[in-house]
Amino acid sequence: MPDNDKPQPPSAPPPPPAPPPPPASAKSVKFREPPLNFQETQDILTKLESRLSTKVMCYYTPKDQSINQNHPDIFLEQLRTIGPQPTISLVIISNGGHGSASLRIAHILREYCQNLHMIVPSRCASAATLLTLAADKIIMSPSGYLTAIDSSLTHGLNPRGPDNRPVSVSVDQIKRILKFLDAEGPAVTDSQKEGSYRTLFKYIHPVTIGEIDRVSSHSVLIATKMMQLHPQSFKSDDQISRIANHLHNDYPEHGFPILYSEAKDVGLPVEKADMQLSHLLRDLVNYYDSATREEITHLSESHFKSAAFTNLVESVGVRTVFRSSFERRLNPITKVWQTENDLSKWVNITPPPSPEGKIQIRSLGLSLSSQ
Repeated sequence: MPDNDKPQPPSAPPPPPAPPPPPASAKSVKFREPPLNFQETQDILTKLESRLSTKVMCYYTPKDQSINQNHPDIFLEQLRTIGPQPTISLVIISNGGHGSASLRIAHILREYCQNLHMIVPSRCASAATLLTLAADKIIMSPSGYLTAIDSSLTHGLNPRGPDNRPVSVSVDQIKRILKFLDAEGPAVTDSQKEGSYRTLFKYIHPVTIGEIDRVSSHSVLIATKMMQLHPQSFKSDDQISRIANHLHNDYPEHGFPILYSEAKDVGLPVEKADMQLSHLLRDLVNYYDSATREEITHLSESHFKSAAFTNLVESVGVRTVFRSSFERRLNPITKVWQTENDLSKWVNITPPPSPEGKIQIRSLGLSLSSQ
């Protein structure tokens, strides 16, 4: 019988399949982190101080963040270290926020300096524009702009949009609607004449209209008080009142860009930044835009980690910034995203203690948990 016809011993069973790799976890993944760009911004701030012969601070809020009531405390913390100065120049880059927070920041700044300058290299909108009104001098680069200070309100009684959420309504919209209704003439219902306000009330609740009017008066009042902090910059109280009302009432939209020439015509104490200063400011904005960009680490289809540096105040020697750090996980039952491991907090970033050392990041120690 040939050898290949001999009965063979039973073969060994195949090895079991390799176990699947464990899911990604915080211990096995290198999280993405935004760049600090700290040495770069510190170098620019040092050059700005040399060029302007003043103490320089920078106030930056990302496009999706806003000026809020925590920020005055951040200014106070830095100014306590800086101490009183003949002149402080504040570089401001912001889309705005709470006007009352801007008023508080202005009062704190003016407590620590005899002269206050505002430098506008880019977007300086709404409540940020209000803040510039506290300055003896506003320096604007070619890309810098202010905006109108009119108010809008998102109220639970507002009309709802396609997503079934209340839309924002501004005082300018109300005025334009009333203008159209008045031009059309009164409607007639059951032989009774109906005024434009009663027609409007069918679509926008009167409580909303009253609240919008209240908020609008608030914006004009804050603008007036800002300019009254340095009345010598204006010809009279009447000019201050005219400027406040003009910024609130005379622009076709809230985001209308008020450039240097327009700001000068309005009566604001503005100056043009020279070319070299404008280039330094442009570089500063670029570094902040990069440093405040959110970085996402995807751990799975239903789990990710977010890291970002957001609102900040920086001067030579320290950057105080809100460090956002948290994880989000999709609940498999409720299908709702939930936040986990939220370590967000305000931190101070300072230079390395020695040339060979690392940049220092330490908790600020204030009882501030929000941005």
